[in-house]
Amino acid sequence: MRHPYENFYKAQLGALALAVLLAVLGLFKLDHQWIILLMFYVLAASFLFEALIELKTQNMLNAIIQLLHVLIIFLFTTILYF
Repeated sequence: MRHPYENFYKAQLGALALAVLLAVLGLFKLDHQWIILLMFYVLAASFLFEALIELKTQNMLNAIIQLLHVLIIFLFTTILYF
């Protein structure tokens, strides 16, 4: 029997794996700053999936905390890049 939120867990794990891959790629290609920007956006998406999991399990405090993480990463990354 599958876990009811297995798709969210897989999406979160995939986003984290992609963020790590982009971070490693960004270390070797320092002239392409958009890779680092994309890595931070993917990391924010990973936190968003975690917030959705917390929201579905009726854990509102942790969902709000994760949404604040998403907002802070997204805003600071955008402000620092542009």
